[in-house]
Amino acid sequence: MLWGGMLLLLFILSACGNAGGNEPDVKVKESEQPTQAEVQVEESEKTVQYTTIKGEQVEIPAHPKRVVYIGPTLGDFLVMNIPIVGSNLVHADESYYKGRIEGIVDVGNPGDAEVILSLNPDLIINSYYNADAEQNEKLSKIAPTIPFNPSVPYAERVKEMGNIFGQQDEAAKLTAKFESQSKEMFDKLQLAEGETATVFYQLGKTLYVMGNRSLGAVIYGEHGFAVPPAVQENILDHKGVSFVEVSEEVLPEYAGDHLFVLVQDTDESKSESDRILQSPLWGTLPAVQKGNVYVVSSEWNTDGLLALEQLYKELPKWMQRS
Repeated sequence: MLWGGMLLLLFILSACGNAGGNEPDVKVKESEQPTQAEVQVEESEKTVQYTTIKGEQVEIPAHPKRVVYIGPTLGDFLVMNIPIVGSNLVHADESYYKGRIEGIVDVGNPGDAEVILSLNPDLIINSYYNADAEQNEKLSKIAPTIPFNPSVPYAERVKEMGNIFGQQDEAAKLTAKFESQSKEMFDKLQLAEGETATVFYQLGKTLYVMGNRSLGAVIYGEHGFAVPPAVQENILDHKGVSFVEVSEEVLPEYAGDHLFVLVQDTDESKSESDRILQSPLWGTLPAVQKGNVYVVSSEWNTDGLLALEQLYKELPKWMQRS
């Protein structure tokens, strides 16, 4: 019985020892498994090589979390749900931005480096890359900085944004959506073949004719108005030219079958626009005599995604064809 009791005791002690010995191994294996937070950090630290519009290679975050955008097309980024933490909000005072920019810090125009630094961005997109080389260098020291061209039609901008943020599919769907809405609008307008239009922009005392940029990009779309010969020859045929300043004397050369007159919301712009619209020369234009003149706020001089959906509804109302 004594030997039997001793053997039983040794068996129990051995079993406890083995159980205790296995426990550290289990703990080690568990500690080797990354936590969800660690996975997210690792994912956010991934980078990709991006070829900029200038042909340069820049290493940027694969999934940026804090983006600063400097430029006039902030609405595009908001529609695509890009995490913008700072921008030059001087370009975001139009009615369609209402309620959309809360939480975005105004970094000033064209961008205060100290304010941008305080936002701790992981990516900076600079539309003014050709204007100030010193500013580019400052921004590049804060975070990867890439140039962006806001002047091209929205389909090109959206495609580039899709490439930057790895949202090619989303960009393609957005473009298809707005192209469908554009076709629907022009089907409603029932334009005759070759029917032309001109966009005039009154800025202070200066009058401009717009090319295929902003509102021009909308009205000269695939299903839209034809381009007047003078607009084609003096603007569209010149690379990098998206508008020209004109004097009253040449208005007949540029005027199409329909005239969209965009007026900045200042006393000077309104006064000068009223003067031109009441001038004898203006009254001789065929579009004026047919009642095809549409005077609207300059805030609609845009093809930004945030405004487009509303613009496709507003434009037929201007023309009283809704």
